[in-house]
Amino acid sequence: MRRVCSVGVAALLVAASLPAMSSASSLSDFIQIIQNGQQVVRPMGFRPPQSNALWLVVSSRPDEEEAIALAQSYAPTLGPTLVAHSRNGVFAVVAGTLYQDKAKANLTALKELHIIPQDSFLSRGDGLDGLVWMSYQRGASFDFATQPNYLRVVQRLQAAMSRLGLYSGPVDGLVGPTTVKAFRVYQSRFDLQTGDLLTEYSLTEIERNAGDGFHSDQERNDARALGYTDAQSFSDAKAGGFTSASAFAQAKSMGFMTQRDYDAAVSGGFRNRDEYQGAQRGGFDAANEYRAALQLGIQNRAELVAYRTSGFSDPAAYRDAKQKGFSDKASYDKSEARKLKAARAAAAALLSDAETFLKLNPQTSNLVEIAGQAAALNAQVQTDSTDALNGSALRLINLLIAVPGYAEFSASRDKERAAAIQKQKAEIFAELQADRQALKNWMSSHLTSAKLPEVVEEVKALDEISDTNDLDSLTDGQEGVRAMIARQALAGELDTAKAADSQSGNSASQESNSATYAVTELNKALLRGPLEDVVILYNAGPKAPSLLRTISGQFSLTKNQAWICLFGPERTPALDKALLGAIDPLGGKAINVKSDCGANDLDGADLFLIKRKTFLEAPPTLQAAYLEAMEDKTIRVFDPIRFEDLKTRMESDQTLALKVAQDVASGTREGYGGILLTSSSDRVCSVVDGNAAVHEPTIGKIADFAGMSGSTVSYPSIDKAYEDVRHEQCRVLYASAANLKATSEALARDGVHFVFAPVWLDQSEAASTAAKLDAAKQETIKAAEAKRVAADEEKKIAAQREADEKSSQSARQLDLRQKNGPAATALLNLFSDSLKKTVLGTADKANTSSGINVETLFPDFAKWNAGLSQDNWKATDVISAVEDYGTVNWKGRNLDGIVVRATVKMASAERGQYKDECFLFGAVVDNEFQMVRDPYETKCNETQTSAQWAVGHELKSLWIAN
Repeated sequence: MRRVCSVGVAALLVAASLPAMSSASSLSDFIQIIQNGQQVVRPMGFRPPQSNALWLVVSSRPDEEEAIALAQSYAPTLGPTLVAHSRNGVFAVVAGTLYQDKAKANLTALKELHIIPQDSFLSRGDGLDGLVWMSYQRGASFDFATQPNYLRVVQRLQAAMSRLGLYSGPVDGLVGPTTVKAFRVYQSRFDLQTGDLLTEYSLTEIERNAGDGFHSDQERNDARALGYTDAQSFSDAKAGGFTSASAFAQAKSMGFMTQRDYDAAVSGGFRNRDEYQGAQRGGFDAANEYRAALQLGIQNRAELVAYRTSGFSDPAAYRDAKQKGFSDKASYDKSEARKLKAARAAAAALLSDAETFLKLNPQTSNLVEIAGQAAALNAQVQTDSTDALNGSALRLINLLIAVPGYAEFSASRDKERAAAIQKQKAEIFAELQADRQALKNWMSSHLTSAKLPEVVEEVKALDEISDTNDLDSLTDGQEGVRAMIARQALAGELDTAKAADSQSGNSASQESNSATYAVTELNKALLRGPLEDVVILYNAGPKAPSLLRTISGQFSLTKNQAWICLFGPERTPALDKALLGAIDPLGGKAINVKSDCGANDLDGADLFLIKRKTFLEAPPTLQAAYLEAMEDKTIRVFDPIRFEDLKTRMESDQTLALKVAQDVASGTREGYGGILLTSSSDRVCSVVDGNAAVHEPTIGKIADFAGMSGSTVSYPSIDKAYEDVRHEQCRVLYASAANLKATSEALARDGVHFVFAPVWLDQSEAASTAAKLDAAKQETIKAAEAKRVAADEEKKIAAQREADEKSSQSARQLDLRQKNGPAATALLNLFSDSLKKTVLGTADKANTSSGINVETLFPDFAKWNAGLSQDNWKATDVISAVEDYGTVNWKGRNLDGIVVRATVKMASAERGQYKDECFLFGAVVDNEFQMVRDPYETKCNETQTSAQWAVGHELKSLWIAN
């Protein structure tokens, strides 16, 4: 057999402390063997150089050249290696030694880290009989754990795991549980095949995974599917709610970090985040509005809307008007016109007073100055500037005031004018009042007139100024009503109505509300009987809110509540409780009570409780509404409920409530009860000690009595509760007898109306209920604990059963692979070598004496491989592993069947990318006839083909424990 080791190499072996040979072996013998190219069988094994070390055998090959080539391929990750001849004829690839005390642990760790093949093993060298080749340098150590290449691989792995947050130990190249655990977690997150060895490519891939920040392949795939290339951008985009990388990039360029803000900004037409935020602060949704507002000097949308609706065209004028209290141009212009009118009137009055005074006093010393200023004021009377007119008038006043006697003269003239104005106001007001009353009289007799809408609007306008003392408002009203009367030609009709009113005087106000009605069978319930009686009627019309008489003649509250109108009876908690009890058979669970029922409210109630005396004293219009409804049979007597029965219930509750109040006041009652208040709140304010659940039934009864459905609020002290009682935050106060006594005295002192509820919880009953609740709670806790313990036991049993089953399956599978590993590996090599030569070598190497014809057996794969270069991809490595191995039935013979998983590593310089493709290859190997039969090929993700092939050939797996 040919050797590649020279004499010089042999000398190196001696210098490098080669394993000590037996007495029958010597260095000269070793050199002689190398020179002759012959192998000498030695009786003793090829031992490690140290007695406490073991050889680390990482692989083997039947051919010497293949073994050496394989050993050389391990150099980047394992460092120097050697090839030794085995007694069984194969060539073992050895990666140095491991010290015996930690050898097994290190072997396991190296396999777990995929640094060495999974079928690597430790050897004392008994099965080895000679050195064939090695790559160790002179003086180098055989200790595998100190090899620089191997240490760099572990350090790179540890550094990558650290960047991923999976490893917290030192980056020292020493393998241990922490490094292995981190690598396992990495495998669970990233797509690293179980049987793959770490190569420069896979290490680079791991470092790339650590470099881009993604924590798993799934996360990276999700990110890349959306167009993201780094984890930070992907995380920021997810946090901001973005659905695509392009949208995130565009948003980020505009300063946005959330999809919501970005979408809102884009839909609003904003250019960037600063503009959008400025608009948001001002309440703007659209960019054009915001920019328009900025151009106008307006800071918020409300102001812009107000400006646009104000009628102003100049923002400065709008702000000036707003500061003066005006929101629109019309009112501002009207005010300014009034000011100008007043200024002109004042100027005219001043000029008139000055002219009259000077006629009476022509010898005035400053006559020339006064005349000049008067001329200037007269010239400005028609000006549109109020300020200029007032300024000119003030200058004239100052000149006139200096003249003796003018002040007194001016005051007397002001008094005359004020009297004239008051007289004018009174005349206009009287006219408006007469017109207002005449128009109302006209409205009552012309309800179908086409003129009515405008008349109504005018009367409303007159109502608004009925209390004003402003001459301008009165004058505007006078002009408005006169214009309306003229437009509608109402002058003649109104004059006739005014004459009739003057003749009747005030006699109408003296008329009585009493009226005489004919008593009929339908209305006698209201018109006949004792005045103190209360009649109950029901709404028989189609608009009744809830009450319906069914086909069988029974009454039902379809909405589970009743709308009730009280006409005379006073609403009290006792009445509410009695009504709730009365409507319960009808399906009623709640009441809506109204005490002010007018003629227009008849359709809004289901039941009417009418006191006859109150009804007979009501205005005729109201009486007529009820009686007409009774005659029309839309309101009828409600026989199912009699007020006498309600009164009996009420009196019973009132008697009990009075007794409770007396006992609490005297201090002779112990326990808990409630006070009912007139607040509109729907809360029960509670002050209790101990278990609040003891009091829930009693509080519920009080709430039912008060017709409440609100919440219960607990207070630590009666003082805190009383604060909310006085602030009308409580409808019911529930407390102990002592606290109720103190509260009732305080409420009586402050003049607050309240009554006691006719519900009480005795002290003994409270204690008994508390004991029962505690006992029930203990029983519940015991039952829950027993249930928990039983559940825990069941979980432990199930977990142990599952663990035993998994352990048994794992042990069976490990045993299978130990027994069948060499045979499976041999078949794997048959396929893997040919696949590598086909993918990485030339086409003519695909068919070798020791391999298989890949193109013939697997044409789809060969076609795919041929097309790689056309698509600018180049295969860099092929990693093969046994997917399954066993026996198949081939026409009555048991043959070997194998499924190989092959991963093709690829790179594209044009794209600057790496990627993997995974294939499954299966075949029946017929060693007897030297044939490979019935091959199949598929992608790794198409597992159904493999399953069908295995079933079809009755594959009995010797690799996977099912």
